[in-house]
Amino acid sequence: MKKFDIDTADKLIAKFPNQVIRFAEPNYQGVGKETRELIDASKNEPSKIFKQVREKHLDIYLKNGQRILFYKNKLKEIDGEVVTAEPLTNFWDDIPFQGIAKEGGVILKKGKKPEKLLRRIIDLSTNKNDIVLDFHLGSGTTAAVAHKMGRRYIGVEQLDYGKNDSVIRLQNVINKDESGVSKLLNWKGGGSFIYTEISNSKSEYVSSINNAKDSIQLLEIWEKLKKDECISHKVSPSKFEKEVKDFKNLDLEQQKQFLLSIIDSNQLYVNYSDMEDKNHTVMDTDKDVTTKFYNL
Repeated sequence: MKKFDIDTADKLIAKFPNQVIRFAEPNYQGVGKETRELIDASKNEPSKIFKQVREKHLDIYLKNGQRILFYKNKLKEIDGEVVTAEPLTNFWDDIPFQGIAKEGGVILKKGKKPEKLLRRIIDLSTNKNDIVLDFHLGSGTTAAVAHKMGRRYIGVEQLDYGKNDSVIRLQNVINKDESGVSKLLNWKGGGSFIYTEISNSKSEYVSSINNAKDSIQLLEIWEKLKKDECISHKVSPSKFEKEVKDFKNLDLEQQKQFLLSIIDSNQLYVNYSDMEDKNHTVMDTDKDVTTKFYNL
């Protein structure tokens, strides 16, 4: 196979956009029944290419459960230059979300927002030193852009993103992250931030489920779960007991996903109103910080 340098490869791709494709994981939950059935059918016949014709959107091509994306559909002229782009909306169609997966040094396949989008929103609605609040911080795009733009910020996130956590991203920003809007803002690094962690209460359930080796261990976890307040109010333990055979017929991963789905994640942590409860053993220093935060 012949190898090309990056510049040569880019020129070839731009010259022959009809011949360049890539495979992507389709959004199974966010599409209609017809598309889901087509995805399933393509998995059952992995060597065959399936096509769904759509009137108001691009046709969907599938192979072995993966969607085939054509490079020609990602080209757009912005500022007089043809670039790889796909509009976020029909209002701000000059902000592409292609190629943003690695912004900030944290990687997310779906759900990540471009720094350029947050820059525009923050620029339109705030002034320097204003406070920007994001209740669903995710990988930290809002905080990262606010930091680069000289705003103060507060971010709240309950989920653990591991290597793609917002704390890691903000550390990258301080250390002169060069991605996203850094060049536009002439970002040179610097600054600081502080963060606190939610006090765990029942989060061991999640790790126990993920680390379970078989159905027997999962059913033992269920016996504890059904007596605990962290189980979702939508779940009926008595009904589960009657249909436990159906649970046993699931494969191990499906069983884990089921148990994880019935946990009320809001009850895995110590609520502000419960921190004086002796069962939680919250340290006085943590109580003091929490009280000050809520009294800001």
